[in-house]
Amino acid sequence: MSFVMRLRTFLLYLTCFGSFIDAPPPVALPPGTASPTENGQLQPIALTPECKQVVALHCSKHMDSDWETLGCLQSDDAILQDVSVECQNTLWQRKYILTQKAVFEKDLPSNCIGEFREISECNSLVNSTFYVPCLIENKYMVKSPGCRAKLNQEAIFVFSDYRLIYHFVEACGEDIKSLGCGRIEIGPESPKEERDHLSVKSQGKTIHCLRTHIEKLRETCAKQVLRVAELQSDDYHLDLPLYYACREDRERLCPTVESGGGLIYVCLDNNKYNPLMSKECRSMITERQQLRALDYFVDFRLAKACAADLRKAGCGATDRSRSDATVSRMMLCLEAVEKPHFSVEANQMTKPGQLDAACKDEMLKLRQEMLDDYRLSPNLISHCQTTIERHCASKKHGRGTMLHCLAHLIRSYTSERPPIECEKAVYELVKLTNVEENVILDPVIDRACHNILSEKCAGLENAGHSALFECLSENQYHPSMTSSCRRHLLELLYFVTRDLTLDDHLHRACAEDSLKLCGFPKATLSEYNSADAQLLTCLYNHRRPVGTASPPSTPVLSEACNVQVMRIVHIRASAVSLDPRVFQVCLSDLSQCPEEDDSEEEDEDMEDSGDSDIRESTPSKHGEPLKTHRKGSTGLACLQERLDKLHPECRSAVVQVSAEAQQDASLDRLIMKACAAAASRFCSIVAGSEELLGCLVHHKNDPAMDPECREAVEHVQLVAQQDMQISRLHHYCLSDAQKYCKKEMFRGTAAVIVCLSELLTVREPPESKGAPQEVALPSPQTPVLSPACYKELVSQLYERSESINLDPELAQACVTDRKQFCSNVPPGAGRVIECLREHRTQLSLECHSKLFKRDELEALENRADYTLLKACQQMISVHCAPVLVRLQELGDELTEQTGHNALVECLTGAMTRENTRHGFDPICRKHLWDVLDLRSRDYRLDPVLQSVCRSDISKFCLAEARATLKSPYEQNGPVLHCLKRHFVEQKQTDQMLNARCYARVRLLLTWENAAHHLDPVLAGTCKTDILKNCPHKLQTRDKEDQEDMDDNVRECLLESLKKDKLQSAECRREVVLMIREAQSDLHIDPLLHEACAVEVQQICGEIEPGRGRQMACLLRVMNRPDAVDTLGPLCFKQLSKRMELWNYVAKYQQPDSLSDFIAQVNSSRSRNYILIALFLFFSCIFFMGLCCGRVTKRVPIDVKTK
Repeated sequence: MSFVMRLRTFLLYLTCFGSFIDAPPPVALPPGTASPTENGQLQPIALTPECKQVVALHCSKHMDSDWETLGCLQSDDAILQDVSVECQNTLWQRKYILTQKAVFEKDLPSNCIGEFREISECNSLVNSTFYVPCLIENKYMVKSPGCRAKLNQEAIFVFSDYRLIYHFVEACGEDIKSLGCGRIEIGPESPKEERDHLSVKSQGKTIHCLRTHIEKLRETCAKQVLRVAELQSDDYHLDLPLYYACREDRERLCPTVESGGGLIYVCLDNNKYNPLMSKECRSMITERQQLRALDYFVDFRLAKACAADLRKAGCGATDRSRSDATVSRMMLCLEAVEKPHFSVEANQMTKPGQLDAACKDEMLKLRQEMLDDYRLSPNLISHCQTTIERHCASKKHGRGTMLHCLAHLIRSYTSERPPIECEKAVYELVKLTNVEENVILDPVIDRACHNILSEKCAGLENAGHSALFECLSENQYHPSMTSSCRRHLLELLYFVTRDLTLDDHLHRACAEDSLKLCGFPKATLSEYNSADAQLLTCLYNHRRPVGTASPPSTPVLSEACNVQVMRIVHIRASAVSLDPRVFQVCLSDLSQCPEEDDSEEEDEDMEDSGDSDIRESTPSKHGEPLKTHRKGSTGLACLQERLDKLHPECRSAVVQVSAEAQQDASLDRLIMKACAAAASRFCSIVAGSEELLGCLVHHKNDPAMDPECREAVEHVQLVAQQDMQISRLHHYCLSDAQKYCKKEMFRGTAAVIVCLSELLTVREPPESKGAPQEVALPSPQTPVLSPACYKELVSQLYERSESINLDPELAQACVTDRKQFCSNVPPGAGRVIECLREHRTQLSLECHSKLFKRDELEALENRADYTLLKACQQMISVHCAPVLVRLQELGDELTEQTGHNALVECLTGAMTRENTRHGFDPICRKHLWDVLDLRSRDYRLDPVLQSVCRSDISKFCLAEARATLKSPYEQNGPVLHCLKRHFVEQKQTDQMLNARCYARVRLLLTWENAAHHLDPVLAGTCKTDILKNCPHKLQTRDKEDQEDMDDNVRECLLESLKKDKLQSAECRREVVLMIREAQSDLHIDPLLHEACAVEVQQICGEIEPGRGRQMACLLRVMNRPDAVDTLGPLCFKQLSKRMELWNYVAKYQQPDSLSDFIAQVNSSRSRNYILIALFLFFSCIFFMGLCCGRVTKRVPIDVKTK
């Protein structure tokens, strides 16, 4: 190009653009430019010397008008490459001329001119270059479609050069310079530079450059850029950068879609992730969607569809000049219409409204796009960029993957958490997209949860109001729920559980309760700001009580709200990250725990697909099923196991949540995950989840119980032992614990249980023998514990007796003993405790004493004995069901401790009765004999004996009782042995037992006669003789119910005594005492009683049993001549044998008084010999006195007196 030509061009632009930069006064046409009225009309571009060749080459079919020719030449960059610089000048001059009023209005219909004249802002620019740009700026004021189409036709050329746009250079000149997006001044350049600068596509790049840096623009320029995007929103031809990038895609993907009304934009948006769309077009679509986030008017169809609803809602966003016309504000405002909100005028909650169907469709489409592409959320880009680059860079191109990557980081406690601003931005996106309303809009959820959606949630797609989301939330532990689906679901639930306005059903049901009961801020309900994360806790505290007929003392939730609150509370309990009460204060402690639902590898829904920047919308394959076992505790379970190591705020939160789970087992994630099958198998008849845990504890060791469920139940029990506030004991025994165990309350539930249980067993020995006092128990008429507390304490003791792990005091005391004797015994089902009992004589002092304390408690309260209840479960239901029912119904009102050991009494009675013993369960029988064996060793283990023999123990066995009370464990029955010595007393009334005590001792002696080991003194003193003389009889110990009761160790000892085979004098004394016991009461000798049962009933039935009365009756008959005929042969034979035995052992009996001595001599076979010997002895003394005189010297009386 010659210097003259370049100078001419420079002067041309300088003249023209003075008005663009300074002010909009009327300007003349550039020098050298043909006048619009010269020769009556302009020379067509196709005929100009500079352009006719290129027009003929490329646009021969578009030569009818300059509009068509310009459109053709700038439709393709390849054509523009063939346009010479001279033609470029001509084209720009022609566009400049075409924007003049005279030329523009030349062919306009009169109605359009009239409408244009009504736009007052443009009337002052009739002679300015900005007249047409001004009309385009205000084209929405034009009502005629034809007139608006004419403006759109002109706008194509105006928007092709930012210098022609109304106020654009004025608003954005400085930004264009500072950001290097182009230049305003026109000066001499090389031919290529001049052509590139004059290129329409190059001018479009300037606007594109400003768009990509919109966050850096000054406010006036940003408004102008958004305004241009608004004006281009109804026709994609007006956005030349997008048009150039997408024209082929439009032909390929939207061939049947007509231009206008924003339809092309809609089609391209819908195909954004179509593999056939080019990257360039997808990029431009994304850029335009990003502008829409800043100004919803950029979306023509959205603005048009929702205009009426926005006006009706009073959102104020219909004013295009407003700076807050953001998509976020518009969406929140419209969403508020369909939710209950607070009316300031009425000062009350108003019912939800309805949006227009077209507006709802556009909103749905908008949410879908925002979930697909995180770049459409400006705050997310601004505040999360560092986190994205560091942790989520591989998720930039996946559909919806960025949202879930960031949400995963936010709810994670082992990874580096995003800054709070980023968390707020993610929350804002979740709130804007209202994803819980229609969860399948989330492409990641749609792919990951495809199977369970089609299986468990089929038919709910159109149900609305979060139906699908609730379905997924309530089926987290269903077999069809994959780990991938659950993890992504929890990422959304993290935000839903913190803002209840995100849960549509709960928000609708609880809006009024939130205001009335919790003082929920009115502004939150009306303006939909971030909600209070503690609101759910407040609502939960006002939940309706279950199973109580009496009206609650405090205000409660409405029925509908109560249902929704319990639903969301159960969801919140499924992961620790969903509960802000714990998660926020325990982050540092959680960092020591493994992640919840931490997969070994990321699922395919979160992975990128190599070089591709899109993801297919088809559902993914079925993922791995949820694992049912835990490799190390995670989440809340981990915190619970480390409870004593947590910092105070975290510990307090964990205690509160754990206490709620104790009251409602459905709030415990481990229970609900591991025990779903067990709950339906064992607890289907349980009224509610409040009783579920108790049911699972009861069936904890059932053979059909899943090991994972058993482990979860024990975990819950162990957690409750660490802090009383967690345990149910806190609810029922708080006042009792504060009264008696204040110090122990700070040491945990286990310590409080020990403290309270000691109140049941504490005894004070009498101070002196001269003032006998009762030594067995506190006064039974004044129970120490409240009835409700006692009942719960029994339940806790039952659980404790099942596993030594639940008894830290016993476990600690028996660590060494357990390793030595029970190392191969697994915990649970009472196995370890029973193993220790089998080795009780070998245990250390500390372990033995602690074990005895447990035995003492179980003797006082049979329902606290796990082994007894399990071993004898069937026998209890057969023989003792009424007793158990009575204890359950009236146990709180029982005033005597003896009433609580009725189960053992009932079972032993059934085991020994003639009509029931033969069908008695052998397992239960064996356990009962063990119980009786242990009871016989220490009177403290026999509550009935303590109660009925209290006075006799104080009177006759005070020394033995004192010695026993001082011992920390059993003492081989010294007190009972003492009572047995008085049991055989029949003559001296003051040495006899009272009637109730006598009956109890007689019963114990009856059991002893059935099993020799129930008499610990006899078993101990006769051990050597038994092993020597009766080894063949020891094997019958497990057959105590056999009919031949003579075939046992006791009968063997009797025969050994009769044959003088007993070597131990102590053993002989015990056997003699045993014979005297049987001689004093017929019922104590089972063989004799069985043989003579009929005779006793017929002959001695009127005589009161006991104290040898019926035995004396039989002996009187035996001395009669007709004894053989009166007594049956079996009775006569057995009684004869016993009389021989009694006569034989008479030589071993020692008289206690003169009368006993006389009676013994009188009954002796050597009676005459003894009497003669005594007569001769006293006769000798008499005659010696007569013959020898006095032995002493006589002394005077006064000396004696002195």
